[in-house]
Amino acid sequence: MDYICNHYPYTMRLNLQDSTTVTWLIISIIVVVATVYSWVAIRNTPPQMAFTTAADYRFPYRISPETGTRMELGDELTEISGITSLDKAHVLAIQDEKGIIYTVELATGAIVDRLVFDKDRDYEDVCLVGDYAFVLERDGDLYQRHLTLRDTTRKFETPFSYRNDVEALCYDARHNRLLIMPKEGAPDSMEIGENMVGVYGFDLTTLRMERQTIVTIAEKELGSIIGNGGKPHTFKPSGIAIHPGTGYLYVLASVGKALVVVDMESNKIMHVQLLDPRQFPQPEGIAFDAAGNLLISSEGTSTSPGLIIRFQPTVGNE
Repeated sequence: MDYICNHYPYTMRLNLQDSTTVTWLIISIIVVVATVYSWVAIRNTPPQMAFTTAADYRFPYRISPETGTRMELGDELTEISGITSLDKAHVLAIQDEKGIIYTVELATGAIVDRLVFDKDRDYEDVCLVGDYAFVLERDGDLYQRHLTLRDTTRKFETPFSYRNDVEALCYDARHNRLLIMPKEGAPDSMEIGENMVGVYGFDLTTLRMERQTIVTIAEKELGSIIGNGGKPHTFKPSGIAIHPGTGYLYVLASVGKALVVVDMESNKIMHVQLLDPRQFPQPEGIAFDAAGNLLISSEGTSTSPGLIIRFQPTVGNE
């Protein structure tokens, strides 16, 4: 039977009794269906979030919106800006407006203690050295406070300034120093390349900054690792911590939404983990507890609370 479609100014005949016509019709339908299916599948496939650059390294955590133990914090810590592990059940935390060190219970997110160490300023990170907490101000100044003794606050000025926008601090026990990482540039009298960020040491014996950069991270290299079409990946560090097993440095960035693992001995990037903004609206703090759990804090928003999320190491990894 012939079906005739009359569409002026021409007439098209579709002969469904012809085997060749039927075959091509079936093939065309299959191609269309496959194309539509592929398009839908691609749109619904999550982008790659993890990039390991070293063949002999396995990133020991699985970070995704479906993983991690989430602890919501109260209003006082909506703007949580730094954390450090105190013991297996608690972290010390600061927020960026108050001169207070908070002790937070990990199981509940509740504040169980408050320690005033100085006036209200723009504080960005905290770390623990023995019985002393060190707090980093945005301009690079350091504050030392004993956890139990009264009137023990000391202030140390560094070659950083507000132009560096300094937010990241941790303790390097192996070298008895603090590691400090700014978002912008280098401290006075030191230089760093364009689109690069560096890690600098504050010697706890001499109480002075070391003169050499310890680690550098190039935004162009990050862009190359994650396949950013040759463009640099904007990366502004907001927190750093040393993994207790490997000794690798974990660098967290709120601007750039990434976690970068670096071998400090070779200055080699081992892994880049992109962070989902739905899980981390503004990741600012990072720490490890004695069990090797990874702790990441994120500031809240006008509609959501500040958070601490704990990730257990995967089986068989440090």
